[in-house]
Amino acid sequence: MTYQWLKNGADISGATSSNYTIVNVQTTDQGSYSVLIVNGGGSVTSSSATLTVIVPPTITTQPQNQTATQGQSASFSVLASGTAPLGYQWYLNGTALSGDTAAALNLSNVQTTDAGSYTVVVSNSGGSVTSSAATLTVYVPPTISTQPLSQTVAAGQSATFSVVAGGTPPLGYQWYFNGTALSGATSSALILSNVQTNNAGSYTVVVSNGGGSVTSATATLTIYVPPTITTQPLSQAMTQGQNASFSVVASGTAPLSYQWIFNGAALSGATSSALTLSNVQTSVAGSYSVLVTNLAGSVTSAAATLTVTDPSLTLSIPNGAGMASGGFTFQLSVAGGSTCVIWASPDLQTWTPIATNAVTNGSIVFTDTAAAGYATRYYRAVAW
Repeated sequence: MTYQWLKNGADISGATSSNYTIVNVQTTDQGSYSVLIVNGGGSVTSSSATLTVIVPPTITTQPQNQTATQGQSASFSVLASGTAPLGYQWYLNGTALSGDTAAALNLSNVQTTDAGSYTVVVSNSGGSVTSSAATLTVYVPPTISTQPLSQTVAAGQSATFSVVAGGTPPLGYQWYFNGTALSGATSSALILSNVQTNNAGSYTVVVSNGGGSVTSATATLTIYVPPTITTQPLSQAMTQGQNASFSVVASGTAPLSYQWIFNGAALSGATSSALTLSNVQTSVAGSYSVLVTNLAGSVTSAAATLTVTDPSLTLSIPNGAGMASGGFTFQLSVAGGSTCVIWASPDLQTWTPIATNAVTNGSIVFTDTAAAGYATRYYRAVAW
C-alpha cells in the first residue's frame, strides 16, 4: 500500500507514510488534512481531520503609568494579540479587581486608595501573559488648615507669617507681597527682619503640588514708626505779664499724642503740639518739655527754659521835653509788650490814673495836658 497526505485537497510533497508529522506548527499549517491509500486492488481516501492552531496571547502595547488628581478619572489599557477569544483580568497591587475584565480599565473619582500598581492578565485557550506594571499616582490637592495672620509691629522689629497646609508631598510655597512674588520666599514661613514702612502691605502664599494649587487668605502687615522730634522747643526769656509759647514738631505713625511737662510734672490739659502761656509770672518760670507718644513708643523732647523777669520802668524827661504851653511832656520806658498805667498826684497822697497804654516799642512819650493847672504834679507808672 502507498500513502499520499493531502492538505485542503492538495498533495503534500514527501508526505507518503502512514503518519504525517508537522514540527513547529504555525497558523499557516491550519487546514483540512486527509490521506489517499492505494494498492493493487484500488484506492481509498480517509475522512478529513482539521488542524486548528491556537496562538497564545501576546501584549503588543503595555499599560502606561498615570497621574491623576483626587476626584478625577484615570484609565489603563492594553493591546494584545492571539487566538480569540481573549480574556482579561486587571489587578491592583496583585489583587484581582472584581468585574474589571476588559482590555481597558476605567477608574472614576479616584482616591488615594486607588493609587498603586496595576497589571492585567490576558488569556486564551493557548495560555496567558501578564502585562508590565503601570503605576497610578493620585495627588491630593493642597489645602490650607492654618492661614497666615495679620500683624502690627514697630519699625526695626521682625515679623513672621506662616501657613500650615496639607496635600500630597512635596508641597511648594511662594509668598507674595501686594501681588508680587517675593524672590526666595519659598517655605511655609516668611520671616521679615528689621521691617520698615515699605514692608507694610498685604501678604499671601500660594501652596502647590502635582494636584494643583491654593492661595491663602490675605494677611496685612502694619508698621508703626516710633515718634521722633524734628524740631525741639526753644528756651525763652519773657517779661512778667507777657505771653510765652513753646512748640514741637514730631514725626511718626499717627495719631501722635502730646503731654507737656513743667519741672517734671505733667501740665493738666497741655496735650497739643504747642503750649501757650498767657500773662506769665515768675511762678511759671522753669523747665518745659513734652512727651510725644504713639502706639510704637514715646520720646521726650529736650528741655526748654522759660525765664520770667519783672518789667523795668523808667520815667524821664527827654531833650526838648518838659513843661510847655501844651502841658508837661515826659517819657516812659518799659519792656515791649507791657501794659502800663500812668498815675498823677498833686500831693503824693491822692493818685488818679490819667493814661493806660500798651507799650509795643519799649517806650512812649506822654504829655499831661492838665499839668499847667497844678502848682506841683507828681507822676508814677505801673506796668505788667
